[in-house]
Amino acid sequence: MVYRGTEAYDFSLFEPQVIEQPKKQNKTGANPKKANAPVRKSAPKKSNVANIIDNYQYEVERNAEKTAIPAVVKKVMCFCVVCFAMVVVLLVMQTKCDTLMTEIAAVQSDIKIAEGENVRLNAELSTLMSSDKIENYAENVLGMVKAESYQISYIDLSEGDEIVVSGDKTLKDKEDTTGKLKALFAYIF
Repeated sequence: MVYRGTEAYDFSLFEPQVIEQPKKQNKTGANPKKANAPVRKSAPKKSNVANIIDNYQYEVERNAEKTAIPAVVKKVMCFCVVCFAMVVVLLVMQTKCDTLMTEIAAVQSDIKIAEGENVRLNAELSTLMSSDKIENYAENVLGMVKAESYQISYIDLSEGDEIVVSGDKTLKDKEDTTGKLKALFAYIF
């Protein structure tokens, strides 16, 4: 009996059942040993459901044995997976390295171009800063003229610092007294 739904299952169908066969009586009387011999019980017959379950269990075990992968094969597969992963990582790193080398070459090319431009600009600057160019610019653009020797006055500072006020009066004496007074006040305070 099979229950469907929320009712309980009848597990008695799965229990081994013993079926006793009726004793046969010897009508011919030919063999008395057989008549007195105890009747052996035959192995219990399994019900149809139990046979199906046993067959299914046997098939599952047999399939599990067939599909089981040996440990050596598993180790070899793991080794192959690790090797493949290492090759992939190596290829990715090599690609990254090639990309960086290309970028370095481009930057070095830019540096050489910038160095060439720097040399050109320094040469142009040196030609613009030559004394002939400066004189030409000062005379032609700014309207300056060269000073004549009578227009040049020299200052002689070899005698020391001295201020001359109109009429050859000097402030040297006045500075000396002021300096002495400052020194005196600095000493006192």
